[in-house]
Amino acid sequence: MKANRIFIVVIIALMAVILLFQVNAPTRFRWDDVSQSYKSKQPFGCYVMDSVLRASLPQGYEVLGNDIEQYIGKKYKGGKHTFLLTMNTYESIRCYDIDILESIKDGNNVILATDEYYDINDQDIEEELGFNSLSPNSVYNYYEDNYFKKELIDSTEYATVRWHTGGRFTAASYLVNRMFFMGYLELEPPFRTLATISSSDDYSSNNMSIVAGIRDYGKGKIVVMSMPLLFTNYGILDDNIRPLALRLLSECGDLPVVRFDPALIDKVGDKEQESESPLRYLLANRPLRWALYLALATLVAFVAFSARRRQRIIPVIKPPVNHMMDFVKRIGGIYFKRHDNVDLLNKKYVTFSNDLRVKTMIDIDNDDNLDDELLALSNRTGIPLNELQQQVGDVKDAVKSSWISDRQLQQLIDVMNDIMHRINI
Repeated sequence: MKANRIFIVVIIALMAVILLFQVNAPTRFRWDDVSQSYKSKQPFGCYVMDSVLRASLPQGYEVLGNDIEQYIGKKYKGGKHTFLLTMNTYESIRCYDIDILESIKDGNNVILATDEYYDINDQDIEEELGFNSLSPNSVYNYYEDNYFKKELIDSTEYATVRWHTGGRFTAASYLVNRMFFMGYLELEPPFRTLATISSSDDYSSNNMSIVAGIRDYGKGKIVVMSMPLLFTNYGILDDNIRPLALRLLSECGDLPVVRFDPALIDKVGDKEQESESPLRYLLANRPLRWALYLALATLVAFVAFSARRRQRIIPVIKPPVNHMMDFVKRIGGIYFKRHDNVDLLNKKYVTFSNDLRVKTMIDIDNDDNLDDELLALSNRTGIPLNELQQQVGDVKDAVKSSWISDRQLQQLIDVMNDIMHRINI
């Protein structure tokens, strides 16, 4: 009974471990997920980036959403901040562009890191800031259907991003995968070029290679760039990309950074990036969840009631006793008492001649061809023919005699054993 309980406990523990492993098992990376959500742990999410910047920036770092006008116009009206607007936030820019421009005039800084400048319908922001549009990267359309797949990120198609002098930092070069590069900016003065891109392929002309620029606007500054995926988990963990992203943040001075998350703006942040494992899907649906619980309870009940082995008692069967030695001793005792050496030699000779016929096809009882049989036996055993004739003759004579001594019996039996030994070698 104790063994059964141990078995049940072990099975339940194993089930718990498997369940725990399934719940906590990591999912595959989604390289096509470019949501840049604060909850996304995918390569192009922002969970890791937000955590690193929150712990690294001395002036503070915050991720917000909902209403841009509310945060810019009310909460941050008294203090100066750097606002980071990334990927697909052009819809919010289109709705609140005047407030953003006014916030820059008041001394706040704005970093526009997006690939959708050319989708801004309102021309005020373009006319005020002095940039026309984003010219799409010539490789952008080619990769559009396979947007940021892992095999493209792992490819060797790199470009050199060159940081220009004239700002807070010296000139530097960074090797960046071309898939991070969305297009070229068409900037007009008073924009100052921060970074340009070049590669071995002729994707751009000299005057259309700008990927980041900065200008003063009122009391504040604005940075525009066409590589928004620098501000992602992948970018902040990559040794080649991270210094470039930090330089862009530092260009706006030592101000607290506020990133507006599109997921929070669209109020879907709490629903995204859930695990896509089968177990998570089952637990997320009430009927399937109760079906899973019922299946586990049934399995536990089955283990509990079937753990005891069902078996019949197997009786211990003693192996049969070998009486051969007793038989040999009894026969030997009879011959010893009767002292009939001739009969004992005769039985040994019968066994000896029969073994020769079976093993060598030699019949020493065939008196008509005895010489031929003995010649064959001599060739088989290596005993000289004349010696073999003498030995076999002595055995046959002793078998036909009426009495032989114990010593003669032993000698003749040794002769027959020696012949059989030579044959068996």
